[in-house]
Amino acid sequence: MSLVGAAHQMFDYPQIQPNSTLLAQITPIAPHAAWYYTTRPALLSFCSDKILSIAAPTIVYWVFSLMFHALDVLRLPYFEKRRIHESEEVLSRNKVTIGQVVKAVLWQQVVQTLLGVWWLEDDHPGEGLDVLGDMAKLAPRIATAVFVLLGPRTGEAVLRNYGESIVRWVYWWGIPLVQMWIGFFVIDTWQYTLHRLCHTYRFLYRHFHSVHHRLYVPYAFGALYNHPLEGLVLDSIGAVLAEQCAGLSIRQTALLFAISSAKTVDDHCGYRIWWDPCQLFFYNNADYHDIHHQSYGIKANFSQPFFTNWDLLLGTHMSREEAERRTRRPAKVEKVE
Repeated sequence: MSLVGAAHQMFDYPQIQPNSTLLAQITPIAPHAAWYYTTRPALLSFCSDKILSIAAPTIVYWVFSLMFHALDVLRLPYFEKRRIHESEEVLSRNKVTIGQVVKAVLWQQVVQTLLGVWWLEDDHPGEGLDVLGDMAKLAPRIATAVFVLLGPRTGEAVLRNYGESIVRWVYWWGIPLVQMWIGFFVIDTWQYTLHRLCHTYRFLYRHFHSVHHRLYVPYAFGALYNHPLEGLVLDSIGAVLAEQCAGLSIRQTALLFAISSAKTVDDHCGYRIWWDPCQLFFYNNADYHDIHHQSYGIKANFSQPFFTNWDLLLGTHMSREEAERRTRRPAKVEKVE
């Protein structure tokens, strides 16, 4: 018997099908909406959700970049001890001026804005959305899954006690979190593939990707310093593909774009800050990506911006310890206060 046939037989088996009484018990009769949900036509009164999703990555980019730039200028002792490179290296090693970087970044953001205007559609959450109807359709699927995982007897007990809460959690949190993870995965996969290709084929590196590597010592607002065509294909189109594959609403899209923009800036910020959320929750962080910008790591650490799974699976991962062994100089150790 094929796996498909076995699956059909399993789900058609009478003993694991929830009865109508149980389904009625676990199907919510009130929305109990999560705190983030609102039926307002737009999250902000002065612009549509489409405009918000288009503007969010640019706004987040410059807000975060200017915060890190302020640290560069102020040279506060706490953060100076957490620099990956001495500030003088930015001027001595980088092969591009700050003015050229800003000009290239602004051009890429103009292009990504035009792409967003053309691609994104402005839906209106709450209008025509049947929350209770959607949860009623979800309930039997969740019940069947619980029966398969726990068996009829235990599954029924769990559903009678927690079934309605499970359905609500899956609807308001489980599915959106999976969608966001899919968005992260698509962006990572797209960028790893194209990024590695740019380092594999001399033509691609010489004519396109070498532009970004003029920044041997990365800094925050240089995160999107790229050749214009690379910026369009690698970053902008990758984000659009993630939005499409994950089936995101316009508000979820705004969140994904904002997180991606913040993460990209942080990966180039030049500081090891353990409590920074982008570095606390993601091993793929500023220190990890800095290795790739150095001569000894240029063929490693292609993953960006979220996870390191493709580097680990495909043998292109380089740790800071290995990088320090290659340069034969001790790692810069944080002073404990």
